[in-house]
Amino acid sequence: MRVIAIVANKGGVGKSTLAFQLAAELARRGTRVLAVDADRQADLTRYARGPRIAGLGLDAVLADPPRSLDPRPYIGPVAERLDLLGSSAALSRADRALCPPDGSALHLRQALEVVAAEYEWVVIDTGHSEAIIAGAVAAADMLVMPTTASSPDAQHAGDMLETAASVRVELGLPTTDLLSRSAITVWRRQHNGIADAQMIEWLRDRYGDLVCPVLIPHSSRVSEANAQRLTVRQHAAMYGSGRDQALRGAVAAYSHVTEWLMARSAAPVPAVPAGLLEGIAADEPDPTDVAAALRRIKRYRRLDDDQLSDVLGRPVEWVRQTLAFGARHPEGEERLTVRPRMKRGAPEIAPPRQPSWRP
Repeated sequence: MRVIAIVANKGGVGKSTLAFQLAAELARRGTRVLAVDADRQADLTRYARGPRIAGLGLDAVLADPPRSLDPRPYIGPVAERLDLLGSSAALSRADRALCPPDGSALHLRQALEVVAAEYEWVVIDTGHSEAIIAGAVAAADMLVMPTTASSPDAQHAGDMLETAASVRVELGLPTTDLLSRSAITVWRRQHNGIADAQMIEWLRDRYGDLVCPVLIPHSSRVSEANAQRLTVRQHAAMYGSGRDQALRGAVAAYSHVTEWLMARSAAPVPAVPAGLLEGIAADEPDPTDVAAALRRIKRYRRLDDDQLSDVLGRPVEWVRQTLAFGARHPEGEERLTVRPRMKRGAPEIAPPRQPSWRP
């Protein structure tokens, strides 16, 4: 059994849609698939026509571990070879079961091991709960991080790689294989937009082979399919026409993305791009910007160093060193100060012209 976790820090990038389409396309290829909705918004459950009722999904599985970790009573059929372990708003209570010190991020992994012999693929749709994301990362063999081809969504596409690395190391699980097989899928909202093309090029330069070569085109018909609880392929067969190029392109794109991910999971472990995690971790604010912000707060709120330390929750030594940054690096201060320049110097300004008329 291979587990794919759909994860992203940003909302509105198509996580639930991708999870539903990917699970359906995998089942269409003759494999047994379990779709797991690990998001309390339960969008995947809605798309798959599942019951979004407390006590009938993943929230019940994680309600009282380890006694409740058998998911089989809560799994229902969606289509041929495709089953669903749904979700509801009650999933927010599961954070207590997964958060340390009382819980374990391995509970979701243990629950899936119960049905490992029954499925070839598991697709997990995650929300924004840190505990649930950690549980999905612990259970996953591959991470798929969807993003739009726009800023700032694309700039956060790889944030989960650093989170996954820290979670797996803390739990003592292999890390390199997961990061190497992870992938970034791109949803292109404008097929000919220059800004979109620039962000796609930036993603490929930064993440290399982790970026899926297949771009998912935008089509309003995808939202229609979700509302009607149909896959994009089903919606196209029932309501599409030969002239609807965007809908046909979306069907083909989700199909090709599925094939690419299947091939990636079976191929030898690719290498992680050199310096990838270091580059993500290095995305920190400029110290000069931080120093300037602290000076503004201190001045306007009339705080001394100790009071500023209490407000920030930082040691007073850190506050003083940061405030002194501009003094040690005057060039940093110069970069922070924007001084408007006159178009012409004062001596160059011509005197006012005398009126041409005479009284």
